[in-house]
Amino acid sequence: MILLHHCLERKWMRFGLHDNILHEIPLSKPQSNVSNTSPYFQLYIPKETRLSPICRWKNVFIRVFHLFKNWEKGRYTMPVTLKGHKDQVKAIDCNRTCIVSGSEDHTVIVWSLHTCSKLHTIKVHSDAVTSVKLKDNMLVTGCGDSSVRVIDCTTGQLAFSLQGHQGSVDHLAIIEDYIVSAGTDKTVMVWSISKQKHVHTLRGHVDEIECMAYCGYTVVTGSWDKAVMVWNVRQEDAVQMLHGHREVVTCCYCTEDTVVSGSGDSDVRIWRIPSGECLHVLSAHEAEVYCLACSAEVIASGSSDSTIIIWSYTGSLLHTLTGHLGVVRCLHINEFRLVSGGDQKKINVWDYRRGTLLNTIHRNPTRLHKMLVTDTKLITASPETPGTVTVISFW
Repeated sequence: MILLHHCLERKWMRFGLHDNILHEIPLSKPQSNVSNTSPYFQLYIPKETRLSPICRWKNVFIRVFHLFKNWEKGRYTMPVTLKGHKDQVKAIDCNRTCIVSGSEDHTVIVWSLHTCSKLHTIKVHSDAVTSVKLKDNMLVTGCGDSSVRVIDCTTGQLAFSLQGHQGSVDHLAIIEDYIVSAGTDKTVMVWSISKQKHVHTLRGHVDEIECMAYCGYTVVTGSWDKAVMVWNVRQEDAVQMLHGHREVVTCCYCTEDTVVSGSGDSDVRIWRIPSGECLHVLSAHEAEVYCLACSAEVIASGSSDSTIIIWSYTGSLLHTLTGHLGVVRCLHINEFRLVSGGDQKKINVWDYRRGTLLNTIHRNPTRLHKMLVTDTKLITASPETPGTVTVISFW
């Protein structure tokens, strides 16, 4: 009961319930650990012992503690590079079992998350695959040929296609029975998965859509027209149009009552919805805000000025994190840590509450422009040609 209480106190309960760390498989076989950087967990219990079997929550606590120390101390595997694309990787996504990558070479590749082996190469696109989204066994892809395609990722077979866009489909979301797509034709389109047809088209932007986020049925888009638009996918009209940015809206985030947007004007703005009131303008970056990551506590913004700034939702600057060279391209935040990826192949892990650097991941073999972070793995995609995906495991 004591260890159960500790797991509850540290917000580790899901590791023993939903994300069962007791069944987590190492990426590869344990190797020698001369440099003391191996992430592998080994719990030694003598065969001949009078001790009672280790209780479930003690087992969970020990394993999660070890995992968190790996992230904190920089103990991870040698990167595994997934090679198969002939051109740049434009989009990546993952679930509990597989990684999906879409490329300029018109293909989608499904990889095993556990073995990093290639499962399927899907050749149903006639142009660059610009967006991919996974939900259970369903894979949705957006393409430069203006199509949205739904694929069974367990078989690699095309289920159906959705036609209606007039330009590249660069952003996707799956919301219950809806697929939401947006792209260069300035529109957001809503599709029914069960009926396999178009529901309605959301119009309002006057230039290409650059970013999209969603929470529940609320979808937020940012555009080169400098506007942020708030939509409800069950309605055809915009809920709110938010004006204030002076340049392209490059990134956005939303909850049920809050929108956060970052722009080429170097500002981050916090908006209240549905009123549309701009609560705070966060001005401290010296160049374009390139990416955002938000938790329930804080907002993290990454910029081409090489810094990451941690903000409170009341508009206060909490920390300025320095350590990148060039553009900070990717951010991931959870209740435990912040991970940032940028130019010069650099990936940093931060304690964002204290504003301190925990470690720098030195083994990433390529430049990166896309990043996914799970509890145990770090997945990046390279902008280089031929395109590759890299997997680093902290377990």
